[in-house]
Amino acid sequence: MSDAPAPKARRWSWLWIVLIASLAINLAIAAAIVAHQTVGPHRHRSITGPGFTQILPRAFFRELDRDRRDELVGELREHRKGFRALRKSLREKARDVASALRAEPYDEAAVTEALQVYEAEAQTMVGRGRDIAGNFFKRLTPEERKLIADQIERKTMSKRRWKRWKEERGH
Repeated sequence: MSDAPAPKARRWSWLWIVLIASLAINLAIAAAIVAHQTVGPHRHRSITGPGFTQILPRAFFRELDRDRRDELVGELREHRKGFRALRKSLREKARDVASALRAEPYDEAAVTEALQVYEAEAQTMVGRGRDIAGNFFKRLTPEERKLIADQIERKTMSKRRWKRWKEERGH
């Protein structure tokens, strides 16, 4: 008879379990990324910029039929380049504030001036947004105005408060 030792049963070590779990997590993350990218074009991802999410909530646009949504979003997209320039300018003004703060010796007057310029730029952006929103609201039908008003209310309330608000109004 042969004196060869009998093969040992292979045992799972903790290292193998950790490696397999890590591989599963990585595959799940990769699948989520691929699924997100292949869902299709994100046609209405961003309308015009910061500050609009409260008065032009996405949920409003989702409730419109496709043709009307495309019409209204198209109108808002006409202002995208102007807002992009305003946001770029606002970022530059914020960097000017940072530069004034970094300067040695500290110059309070320079910081105050940089903050005032930043505020004026921000007010320009807010004013432009107000005008665009006002013109946008004029184009809505009475039903659409009620729908967007409801969505603005919803956007500004907690879920619990929104539910109570709807119940009080019989929605």
